[in-house]
Amino acid sequence: MSQTPKHALFNEEKLAELHQIAGGNKDFLTKIAQTYVLQFEDKFPELKQAVQRKDHEQVEQLAHLLKGASYSVGLEQTAEQFHLLERAGEDEVSDDLEPVLEAIALQMERFSVEWDDHFNRLN
Repeated sequence: MSQTPKHALFNEEKLAELHQIAGGNKDFLTKIAQTYVLQFEDKFPELKQAVQRKDHEQVEQLAHLLKGASYSVGLEQTAEQFHLLERAGEDEVSDDLEPVLEAIALQMERFSVEWDDHFNRLN
């Protein structure tokens, strides 16, 4: 399991792996981040609407998609939040999901700044 502290946004091992795959190419890493952000900005509003509509199947599908995308960029805690939403969709639970959505939104506010900071330290 990872050595990532609880308050850390990113899984450091995953970021190190991405840095290695990119060969330190900052443009490539920026493109990965931009692709993730675009997908998040496209799908997260849909997920919030599905939660409001209590569309459990849509909640499950969108949360699953965003969970995988979040893991791929090292956003382990965010992925875990999406996993909670995915399970809620599977179990047809609609109550108390707003705090999970709010936590994800707050984590995404930190994403770009912390992503850039991390890779600037490595270069």
